[in-house]
Amino acid sequence: MGSTIQLLGRPGIHRPGEQGPRPRGRKTWALLALASFSERPVPRHQLARMLFPDADDAPAALRWSLSELRRGLRPDAGIDGDPVALDLGRDTVVDAQVLLAGQAEADVDAGELLAGIDLADCPEFDLWLAHQRERVAGALRSSLRAAIGARLAERRPAEAVPLARRLVQLASLEEQNHELLVRVLAATGDRIAAHAAAAACTALFQRELGVPPSSRVPGFAYPSAEPDGGRGAASVRSAGPGPGGGVAWGFTLLPDGRRLLARLEVEAGKAALAAGATADGLERLRSAVMIARDLRDAQVEGEAQVALGAAMVHSVALTEPAGVAALERGASLARATGDRATAATASRELAFVALGSRDGAGGMRLRAARELADDDGKLSAVLGIEAFALTDSGRSGPAMAGFHRSVELAERAGEPRKAAWSLALLARAELIAGDTVAAREHIGKARELVTAERWTAYLPLVLAIAAELDLHEGRLDEAGQQLAAAWTTTLRLADPCWLSVTGRGLGLLAARRGDPTEAMRWLDGAYHRATDRPPLICRWMDAATLDSICEVATTFRLPRARAAVAELVALSSTARLPGYAARARTYQALLS
Repeated sequence: MGSTIQLLGRPGIHRPGEQGPRPRGRKTWALLALASFSERPVPRHQLARMLFPDADDAPAALRWSLSELRRGLRPDAGIDGDPVALDLGRDTVVDAQVLLAGQAEADVDAGELLAGIDLADCPEFDLWLAHQRERVAGALRSSLRAAIGARLAERRPAEAVPLARRLVQLASLEEQNHELLVRVLAATGDRIAAHAAAAACTALFQRELGVPPSSRVPGFAYPSAEPDGGRGAASVRSAGPGPGGGVAWGFTLLPDGRRLLARLEVEAGKAALAAGATADGLERLRSAVMIARDLRDAQVEGEAQVALGAAMVHSVALTEPAGVAALERGASLARATGDRATAATASRELAFVALGSRDGAGGMRLRAARELADDDGKLSAVLGIEAFALTDSGRSGPAMAGFHRSVELAERAGEPRKAAWSLALLARAELIAGDTVAAREHIGKARELVTAERWTAYLPLVLAIAAELDLHEGRLDEAGQQLAAAWTTTLRLADPCWLSVTGRGLGLLAARRGDPTEAMRWLDGAYHRATDRPPLICRWMDAATLDSICEVATTFRLPRARAAVAELVALSSTARLPGYAARARTYQALLS
């Protein structure tokens, strides 16, 4: 057996029979990870930029790290060249590579990638490391699931039990992991342990998510039951009316036409909102809530409340109290009735509100939403919101990867509006990162989908992003045409988010045409000052508009420039928007 370079957990090199040298320094290990994970040799200038962004002589610092790494790797591997390539010895392996290739042993004790190594002074590397840690964690879970499946197929369930327990520990809010644990315990004949695991899962989900797991988890506690919706499935039913004394999961009785009417009102309201008829859509959804209340039907009311709440936070104001209250009420009703689909939607929308307003609870709500996403369409929406939050946290790499995955899932699920939502925000993230070619491609695709779907309510954002690309490339007339169309639609919608986004675009257009007075008129109208509590619109929209105010005021040397920059400093700090904090420092330097 050869040597193993350990990047999972505490980094090290395990050599048979002897200790040998070991690389020293956090950045030396970071360099090894970059070289190991890259599919092709990495240019030195890229490594220097990622690992030594503030060094006086970054190439020299990189040469020292390469020298230290070569010393520590001998005789098991070499690293050199420009671009830099890692050359492993014949019998040398890197544990992370083995895991990602799906070749790790089932009992691999993999820790976090580069555990204990975080380079806060290297933001680009920090983003890369966060993404790779997620890849490794996902690969470990996949490896454990495959090993569990193999042992069940080979009728060795007892060997699968510790693997399943570890899988639950790694991702305790993923329902499929609990299913596997209950299944392998039942397969060993230990019915008591299987039922205990199912009960523990139910208690955990109720405590952390507010909803029970699906019927599949307790169903697997019976060795003869494979609750797969088909052959030999354990028919888990709730007490109540219906054939055989129960009601099948997901089936709603319709004793009269009013329940159907309530659901039709929900769908009509959603269609009206998508077409831009905001007032009519909200009225329809309020009507659905009233009908469901009269019926005392908790499940239908939950669906209607969530639809109404989502409409209000998207079209009235991000933190509209009545909208948030409707979402909370709908979530509570969905939990009480076991309606996971509605609970998932409510959780996702509440996560969007928290993340858009940069509320500290956003991460917790997003995790809950992700755990409830049990199909490609729901997961696409959650990943889109997650990427949306990462963009404004300065993590453009993981954000763009998240948007790409969201689009892929939406396309697979046949949900073009979800694909369009993520494509537009992907284009925005690419524009911020300076990749105008990709941004142009993706905003074009988003516009095609929005047009085909007649999704008028989302059109202003797509047009505003396309116009900002035109401004960036100096096509002022084209930008003006896009913004005029966006503004016309926005006025009809009366959506505060789109009024802000489009107003900012018109302000930037006026500035490019040399009219700072007109520019400030538009920008001041688009900006909601920090005294507005809670925020009416997403904080990134306010920050983007304030950034544009700073840009125009600094460029034209307006008296208000210093005050505007100070305000951007405060907003970027309180809302935790590092990209705009960096912009503020740039303006401060220009004014000093």
